[in-house]
Amino acid sequence: MNAQMQGLNILTSAVPGNEFDSEIREKIVNVSASQNLWSPNDLEIFQHPVCLISAVSETNEIGEETNILLKSEETAFDQITKVDWPIVVVAVAGLYRTGKSYLMNRLAGSSKGFALGDTIESKTKGIWAWCKIHPTLSNTVLLLLDTEGLGDVEKGDPSHDNKIFTLATLLCNCLVYNMKGAFDNDAVSKLKFVTEMASNIRFRGQSSEDNQSINLILPDFVLCLRDFSLKLVKGGKTITENDYLEQSLAENKSKAEKFNEPRACIRKYFTRRECFTFPVPGDGDVLENLETLSIAQLSHRFKEVTTRFTSYIYKIPPKSLLASKPINGQMFVTLAKHYINAIKHGAVPDVDEAFTAVAKLENAKVEKEALDIFENEMVNVMLPISEIHLGKRYRHAQKIALDHLRQNVIHDFQAKCQIQAQKKMDAIWDKIKTTNEQKVREKCENTLQNLFEKCLKKKIENREYETAGGHQRYKNDVESTKDAYFSALKDFKENEMLSTWYGFVESMTKHEAKIVEADKNMSKKEKDAEQKRKQEKLNELLKQQQKMQKDASDKQKKKNAGHFEKLDKDRREQQAADKDKYVALAKERLEKEAAQKEVERYKLAQEAAEKEAARYKKEQEGACM
Repeated sequence: MNAQMQGLNILTSAVPGNEFDSEIREKIVNVSASQNLWSPNDLEIFQHPVCLISAVSETNEIGEETNILLKSEETAFDQITKVDWPIVVVAVAGLYRTGKSYLMNRLAGSSKGFALGDTIESKTKGIWAWCKIHPTLSNTVLLLLDTEGLGDVEKGDPSHDNKIFTLATLLCNCLVYNMKGAFDNDAVSKLKFVTEMASNIRFRGQSSEDNQSINLILPDFVLCLRDFSLKLVKGGKTITENDYLEQSLAENKSKAEKFNEPRACIRKYFTRRECFTFPVPGDGDVLENLETLSIAQLSHRFKEVTTRFTSYIYKIPPKSLLASKPINGQMFVTLAKHYINAIKHGAVPDVDEAFTAVAKLENAKVEKEALDIFENEMVNVMLPISEIHLGKRYRHAQKIALDHLRQNVIHDFQAKCQIQAQKKMDAIWDKIKTTNEQKVREKCENTLQNLFEKCLKKKIENREYETAGGHQRYKNDVESTKDAYFSALKDFKENEMLSTWYGFVESMTKHEAKIVEADKNMSKKEKDAEQKRKQEKLNELLKQQQKMQKDASDKQKKKNAGHFEKLDKDRREQQAADKDKYVALAKERLEKEAAQKEVERYKLAQEAAEKEAARYKKEQEGACM
């Protein structure tokens, strides 16, 4: 378990001086969480295939091709970036002139699109892309990648095929390998790219055949055998296409390493395998006009296999980064550019660094979305509002914002994105709370000013209290004003109103002193007692205010402590769930591979038992004679 978790420690920085890393940092700074409005009708890549990665040849002084450079076609990448739906990425690879493009056109629901070619010349150069709204999965895009034909003898760069095959494998979550005829030893030996796969990809700090984890990032492997004419019968029994594939990949201890190595690599690297055997679609006229004919004009058997093939591909879920959420257009482009940039600089594509680049950009977007959710919830709060109700709105807004973040963040194993977002929300909350306190004071002051003008101002100006018994009437009116004040602001806590009331009472001291002085009927003793009561009342009001403020502060601290404990618990539970999900994924793949080996051993045991039974029967028949 420790080794598995160590493998999840994705690198947090790219190669120094890497211009792609600078591009990622710039995108993070400028990330916008505004809804990415897009329509397939507005994007050329949804109308027909476009070049995604071009192959540019370099020649020597005598005109011979010596090197082929791969280049990102920004127009195509810019269009894919706009796609914010999950993407199923299907790539086709194989020897040139084997009909790869025809299969991709069928997946696109068209007889035309990717160039088929009608000569021995390879038509597709680099990697071409075609986006389609997924025919069976809602709100999903099917991204088809048609790769340059492998094995073209006219290429001057012997490493070019490896680069194309590696890129296609890393970018897709379903790799369709197309070839003609039977999957015999000659066909398997041509899959030299697979034997070099581990050394062409760096994952978890390794780029060698000893990397036991590389199958976690490799796609489904779908083998399409074209113009297949063999009968799927072995030992007098009919076998399935998948049985034929697995038997072709089985180890033969009597054979040399050259025979077993490519088979072992396919079994090891591609743990999810499927096989389809396509017969010839028709006679010579059909083959020459394959691009213009509808599928109804092809042979019945060819149509049946094609239908099964497309149905299988359409059931494949979107591409994801290990156990993370499905990738969208922006994430796909980030991956692709990272891999191309590495190859362009002569380096081995590092999957960990690519995942980190995607995570940085995607998590910046998710963090911005979470902050927008929080701000949108808080901006709808009409200030001023009671401190209690404002606190409830804050906790509710933070919860739904962090829920969104946890559900969409990727590879944030140390919860750095969540912690950073939470700090920003708290900063926003502090500003809102300060603004609310100011508005509460203003509302209290305005309310009290209106009540003063309504109940006291005219009587004071008209000197109605400066008579015998006037002080008592004044006190009665002040008490009525207080009742009206607290009643008008009943939605607020008392401690939020006391400060303003206390200030009002202080401001009325000069008026009251004048009224008391004018009350000739009051004895000196009564005046002293009244002054004492007044001071005691003021002191009592001050103590009440201080106590209520302290009680409110203590209660709020207790609520905040519980709230933050709940947030921390949610974060730990999410981290544990991510860990369990990843471990389950790795375990499922290991168990599937073990089950497949057990099935193979069981079939071999059955064949041996049948041979032994036949031998015994023959001996018995001889004995009877």
